[in-house]
Amino acid sequence: MRVYLFDVDSGLYAGEDFCELKEVQEEDGITILSPPTGQPGVVPVFDRNSGNWKLVPGDSLEKRE
Repeated sequence: MRVYLFDVDSGLYAGEDFCELKEVQEEDGITILSPPTGQPGVVPVFDRNSGNWKLVPGDSLEKRE
């Protein structure tokens, strides 16, 4: 099954992969929900509280060092 990866701290979309359904746990940064397609300047972020993706302006994200 196709799954979608996200950073567990920030929720930022991190790509996609394939795995067995029993291995999918949102706590591990994996979901079966596909992220929305965005427009230039926005990035998909997974909100673990709502269990859904949202589009966030890229310039509003905190930069990491």
